[in-house]
Amino acid sequence: MARKKETLKSIAANLGITHTSVSNAFINPSKVSVKLRKKILDYAKSVNYHGPNPAARSLRTGLCGAIGIIYNDQLSYAFSDPHDIAFLRGVSTVCEERGTNIVLIPLKNSDLDNFESLDAMVDGYILNAPYKSNPTTQRALSRGLPTVVVDFESPQHISVLTNDASVMQEMTSHITSLGHRKIGIITFPLKEGSQALFSLEREPETENYVVNQRLQGCRAALLNEDIELSNILVQEITNSRKGGAEAAQILMNAVPDITALICFSDQLAYGAMEECRRRKIDLPGRISITGFDGITPYDLSPELPALTTVRQDADQKGRKAAEALLNKASVKSNQIDIQAEVIIKDSTAKVWNL
Repeated sequence: MARKKETLKSIAANLGITHTSVSNAFINPSKVSVKLRKKILDYAKSVNYHGPNPAARSLRTGLCGAIGIIYNDQLSYAFSDPHDIAFLRGVSTVCEERGTNIVLIPLKNSDLDNFESLDAMVDGYILNAPYKSNPTTQRALSRGLPTVVVDFESPQHISVLTNDASVMQEMTSHITSLGHRKIGIITFPLKEGSQALFSLEREPETENYVVNQRLQGCRAALLNEDIELSNILVQEITNSRKGGAEAAQILMNAVPDITALICFSDQLAYGAMEECRRRKIDLPGRISITGFDGITPYDLSPELPALTTVRQDADQKGRKAAEALLNKASVKSNQIDIQAEVIIKDSTAKVWNL
């Protein structure tokens, strides 16, 4: 005679515990002790029970047990950029504690229709620094699911934001305090696909909250020193070391006596440093370079000086975003602030006398 199929209720009865405890062991492990969860899972394994059926659970609760994370680039970038890796680690840590799965959805995907990705069964979204007008962003927001946005201002949703403007003002003030006046700025695109070279005097339209805040911080610091914004060039470029090298080349060709490059990510900064090394330019004696993120790549050349940067806790950003999405009722404010700080190291020095 075939053995009766085990269920949550039968396992609970056999172990003399509540049905809720057994359910939590599978789908909400943080609500049971480590010892009890092990007891439940060991018993379930012995009777060949692998957990509640996801489809049945969805029908019963109206929940899928998964959240979607929307990235502002291809997934390959999310798994190669140190900042995004740390952010995803923070999200994953919280999701593991809650027994929640993750669906990764890129804004850029050359092979698949992202609209199909958005049709995946999820209970809510974390939008990680997306461009506002991107169709994937707009479609996700229009679904009406619980949503937390990161590095993205959206009054109707919980936002996880870094003090980008104030910390970039502090970084720029550090550069001007060293005597630098011929300064270039390297940023990721203001709008998707844009790679313009423009003067900081111009007030550009941007769909990227982070870029806007960091430019405002630079502008405020330079105005405090009565530096003409028309003399400060800004280059948009793909956020990568290759992009940083290309942008540095453009700026150094446009302003041969430039003495400082302010970069809006460490990836861009390291690329700029590598371009300077290729040109045999002394760092920081001839050109000072700053970054933003505070995460050192594993394959960085030891010949490069330690980078002056803004350290932000990407892991914490991921944790806060996931906690806000999974515990929305307990969030007291629609804005969660993450404080970044300037870290001064060896890549900046007093201006070189031409």
